[in-house]
Amino acid sequence: MTDVTLDDPDGAELRRRVAGMVAVASDGEISSEEVLRSGGSFTALGVTSLTTLRLLDAIEEELGVEIDLGGDVDFLDGLDSLVSHILAALAARPVSG
Repeated sequence: MTDVTLDDPDGAELRRRVAGMVAVASDGEISSEEVLRSGGSFTALGVTSLTTLRLLDAIEEELGVEIDLGGDVDFLDGLDSLVSHILAALAARPVSG
């Protein structure tokens, strides 16, 4: 797991990381540049349900953020909403020290 901090308050670096994860999860069918340029939904980009599951696994493994699929999952609609969800989850973590 890669340590993720809140030193990126606007989420720019996290956006790039998650866009890269989408590219890997899609086996390169969607580039990170496409994800970053797109203002639309992941579905419009061609993200499949399998890609979404791979992406969620990567987020959990690389960022240490568990994604609960039991409730409202509107945050999975696109990059910005997903990054906002991740940032909120990181902010809610107890501070270790």
